[in-house]
Amino acid sequence: MGRLSQREIESILREPHISIISTVRPDGTPHMTPVWHLVDGDQVVVAVETTSVKARNVRRNPHVALCIALNESPQRWLLVNGTATIAHERIPELVRALSLHYLGAAEGATYAADVLRKLRFVLLRITPTSMIGFDGQE
Repeated sequence: MGRLSQREIESILREPHISIISTVRPDGTPHMTPVWHLVDGDQVVVAVETTSVKARNVRRNPHVALCIALNESPQRWLLVNGTATIAHERIPELVRALSLHYLGAAEGATYAADVLRKLRFVLLRITPTSMIGFDGQE
């Protein structure tokens, strides 16, 4: 299986693909869930509810992984390993940006307004320590 270039990895990261984030539970086992992500400078940002398992896990242990597998054949995929911090700055801006990125202008704006009214968010700001991707070809 061939490796993706850094440019290809960064390109996939900037597209609206559902990713799977893995955080570490207190007992050391992984907790994995699908999330929306957004590149913000040199970090990957995920918005989560303040009391979510993901947020609680990151508060205890900052090690995370983010995996994206594209729905195509051959299946390209990538893995971002890193450390996450909990951030409270720019939450409305980035929740709107995530919503527009994944849902488009009209639906995304409506969705963002609704969830920002109903839920309390924090941001997981992931600083990558390694990124690797594969092209899915034998």
